Amino acid sequence: MKWIFRWLWRANPGIRRAFANKVRDAVVGEPRLAAKFYPYLPERLSYRVKIDNPRSDPRAGLEIPPQDLWWGYTDRPESYLAIGKDYVVNMKKVLEDAGSPLESYKRILDFGCGSGIMIRWLHDNAVNGEVWGVDISGAHMLWCQQHMSPPFNFATTTSFPHLPFEDGYFDFVYAGSVFTHIADLAEAWLMELRRIVRPGGRLYLTVHDEHTIDLFMKNTEHATGAMLRAHDRETHFNATGYDFFTVNRTPGAGGTGQAQVFYHTDYLRRHWSRYLKIVSITPESYWYQSAVLLEK
Repeated sequence: MKWIFRWLWRANPGIRRAFANKVRDAVVGEPRLAAKFYPYLPERLSYRVKIDNPRSDPRAGLEIPPQDLWWGYTDRPESYLAIGKDYVVNMKKVLEDAGSPLESYKRILDFGCGSGIMIRWLHDNAVNGEVWGVDISGAHMLWCQQHMSPPFNFATTTSFPHLPFEDGYFDFVYAGSVFTHIADLAEAWLMELRRIVRPGGRLYLTVHDEHTIDLFMKNTEHATGAMLRAHDRETHFNATGYDFFTVNRTPGAGGTGQAQVFYHTDYLRRHWSRYLKIVSITPESYWYQSAVLLEK
C-alpha cells in the first residue's frame, strides 16, 4: 500500500497540489495554526519576486496598488485615495484635539498597513522622520516595499504577538481596522504595542463598539449588518448585554471565516485603562469604527 501511495505522489503533480491545498486550507482555517502563518503567495509552494519598476526616487509620486490588494474598500482608484486620506484627516483631528499633532512625532508605525491606504498620506512625516508599516500579508508588503519604499519602511510579520522593534522605539502607533479582527490575542497585541511605544507616546486604535453595532444593525444593505442581525437572533447579545464578542475567530484579512470583534466602550475603559491611559474615544473616525486614543 505504501509503494502505491509513493508512486501516486511522485507520478501525479495534481495529487501533490491537492494535498498542498488541503494543508494550506487547514492551516488558514485553524486559528491555533494560523497564528504563525503569513502568506506571501498562498496559492503557490514557491514564488519569485520579479523586477517590477522598483522605487528608487522618493520624489516620484506614489503608485496606486492593484485592486486585488484593496481588501474591498472600494472598486474605484479615486475612492481608494479619498478613503485613506479621510481616515488620516480624522486621525489628525483626534490627535490635535488631544494636544499632540501628528507632526510632533518622529517615529511612527502603521500596524496592519495593508497596501498603504493610510500610510501614503504620511509622506512628510516619512521624509522628516521614520515611518514604518507592518502587516501579516506578505503580498501586500512585497508590493509596498517595491513601490512605496523609500520614503516608507515595511516589514512582514505574523499574527503571533511579536514585532521586530526594540522597546520604546516609536513615538506613535496607529492601527486602522486591525483590533476589529483580533479575536483571541488582543491583550497580548496591546501589550506588544505598549512595549514598542516610548513613555508618553500614544496609540490610535480603531474598534467596533456599540455605536458601530447600532449603525450596522440599521444598515439594510451592508453584509456586516446582516451578519450581526443573524448573530443577534442566535445569541440575543443586544438583549443580554456583552463586554465584547466575536463572530468567527481566524486572524487575517478577507474570507468568510475572518474574525469580526465587537467591544462595549465601558469594557474598553475598564479593561484597557489597566495597561494604558485612555485619552479619548471618538465615534465614526474610521467609517463606522470608533477611534481609541491611548497614552503610555
